[in-house]
This record gives sequence, C-alpha cells and structure tokens, in this order.
Amino acid sequence: MKKHITQKKFNGIIAKKYWLRSIFFSVALSLIFFIGQGSSIAKENPSLSQKISEHQEDIKNIENFLNNISNLTANFTQNTSENSINGKFYLSRNKDQSGKMRVEYFANPKILIVVNGPILSYQDIELDEISRISTNTTPASFLTRPNISFFSKDIQITNFEKSAELIKISLLKKNRKEAGEFSLIFKTSPLEFIKMEVKNDLGQIVSVTLKNIDFTSSIPNKLFIIKDDNF
Repeated sequence: MKKHITQKKFNGIIAKKYWLRSIFFSVALSLIFFIGQGSSIAKENPSLSQKISEHQEDIKNIENFLNNISNLTANFTQNTSENSINGKFYLSRNKDQSGKMRVEYFANPKILIVVNGPILSYQDIELDEISRISTNTTPASFLTRPNISFFSKDIQITNFEKSAELIKISLLKKNRKEAGEFSLIFKTSPLEFIKMEVKNDLGQIVSVTLKNIDFTSSIPNKLFIIKDDNF
C-alpha cells in the first residue's frame, strides 16, 4: 500500500536515506542570488555585501547560465560523512512555467525523487511507497523557477567565495531556514556547474558532485511522472 505521510515524518525518511534535505533541490537541487541595495544581507553583513557588489558581473553571468539551461542530464556522487551514493540527475527548465527535476539513486534501497510543478514526489521502489510534499518546502523550487533571479525577495545570501578556479555561492530561503544552507559551486573558466552542497542546522554537510553533464539531449516527459494508483 502506498503511504502519504506528514512533512515531519517525510524529513526523517529523507535524512535516513541520505537525500539532500531541502535539493536540489529549493535544485535543487537550489541557488545563487544577488539581493539589491538596502537588503537585509547588506545590513547584517557589510563585508559580504561588499563582496556581492564587487562580483556583480560574476553573479549575473551565473544567473544567465542557469536561466539558459533547457535540459541537463548528469551522473552524480552524493557524499556525507558516513556514506557515498551514486545516481542520475535530470533537470528540465521552461521560461514560461515551473521546471521539472528527477533524481535517481542507484544504491539500495532504490529511491526516486521527482519534482513536477508544485509537487515533490518521493518513491521507495522496493517498498512501493510514494510520499508527496510541496516543492516550496525544498531548495528545488529555486532551480525549477521559470526565471532564476538573484534579486528574489525570499532568498538570503550567506556566503560568496571566488578563487582562480571556483565560485561558491551559499544561501538560505528566508521562509524555510530549517531546510538548511544551500550552496552552488561552479568552475570559472569556462563557467561550469559542478557541485551542490546542503548544510543542515547540525552542521552536517551533504555534497552532490555532477559528472558527465549533458545539455543537449532532450528528456522525455515521462521521466517526471510517478504513477500512484491511489490517485
């Protein structure tokens, strides 16, 4: 029998199975945001505000990079302090409506996560259990927004780092701080999306490294549908 559970229980299952609590999620998943002049980030952290001001061009380039993604397919390795899991990641974006995301875990138990519009579905394939929550409760809602804007009022930048090879932007969703701090990491030359991290309120970090990224192949819509006999 398929189960429909509370958000609290859902979060416990996610942590137990090493899923990015909050993903990609909202890949989202996450992501990278620029809060405008007079924002809370400027009042709370002047040095960070200065960094953001100095790197507006970098941030704009990243924003354009993310908004120009139509289809992204990649293998990934997810690491925690206790475990390493491989899987497959799919992201389909549309400038006119909310995008879609799919995360397949190859390890046992077999887990599938799909973001389609306002709903995130979580399926334990062996147990044939499906759980659903609002996409807005996860970092995935940022990666699947029709327009990714660094001026979003619901985002707070918590850190910005740039080296000769990498850029890392960290953020919180203001109305979902319990979801944890979400970071996006890019290579700088050429600009390439390579990694995501989520740090929870206990300081535990889950990292997702993307490999063999494909931006050209179309993604069948059926990959973003999880059938549930109860609906």
